[in-house]
Amino acid sequence: MKKTFVFAAVALLAGAAQAQVSVYGLIDMSYGKSVASDAAGLKADFHSGGDNGSGEGNSTTRLGVKGNLDVGSGMKANFKFETGGINSDGAVNPGGAFFNRQAWAGVSGGFGEVRLGRQDSVPFQTMAGFDQNGASNGVSAPGLAGVATWGTGRQSRSLQYISPKFGGLSVQAGFVPEGNVAGAKNNVSLGVSYGVDKLSAAVAYESKRVDGGEDFMSVSAGYDFGFAKFALGYADGGKNAKGLSTGVTVPVGAGITVGGQYARNSDTKGSAYELFVNKEVLKNTYAYFEAGKANAKTGVDGTGYALGLILVF
Repeated sequence: MKKTFVFAAVALLAGAAQAQVSVYGLIDMSYGKSVASDAAGLKADFHSGGDNGSGEGNSTTRLGVKGNLDVGSGMKANFKFETGGINSDGAVNPGGAFFNRQAWAGVSGGFGEVRLGRQDSVPFQTMAGFDQNGASNGVSAPGLAGVATWGTGRQSRSLQYISPKFGGLSVQAGFVPEGNVAGAKNNVSLGVSYGVDKLSAAVAYESKRVDGGEDFMSVSAGYDFGFAKFALGYADGGKNAKGLSTGVTVPVGAGITVGGQYARNSDTKGSAYELFVNKEVLKNTYAYFEAGKANAKTGVDGTGYALGLILVF
């Protein structure tokens, strides 16, 4: 029994030595309150990016581990596990799964990459890069107006394929079976991205996830003029979830970028905007200020802001 345990331990250590494993994470520390917190009558406070359901500051404070292993024939085995939001008390995604954000494994090679497990939806991965303020937790104008082009959330039991790039074109597809989840539907998704030089564009689609749900479709385009970057998007998530969003960022010198986003829901006539300033103050350390407002027709009537610091490692 002891010999078996020793041999197993040696084999495990040998495998770990061959695998490329790294710990990574993000810490968002801020002072302020989100639009949702303001609408609820809460006061400004110091926050971790995991507070209030990861709804404060710009980004979600989290910790993860990822790795890959050469398995031969030009292929690699990959995995990624990432915690839910870590709040100011040190709790991880209170009441939810520990690895709430990512928990998947897969293989990659010349054919592209295949993943299975909990991961960001295909529309989110396809469209998130067009959000000029990184899909802010607290003041996202497209999110508050209900017209975010990245609007569908993470999925468990998700099988995804990501193609290599062909002349700036890439494709991503996903499938989640209805399985044994009551009310669930077989769910398919597709994202197509194109980027050459200063132009980028993408389209995404996801079928309804549950009985009575809605299909989701979005399209975005962006262009970098050098003096400014512009982005425009349209999302259709069904009733009360249709509309346009637009954004711009401008470098103003000394590593400072300023920008803004505006979104309007064509069904509810609700609108929201956000303004932001970002600067890398030290290596992998970013300071930011952001403010946003939504009117009552969005369903969240309030004003929010955050002054914060983000450390990425």
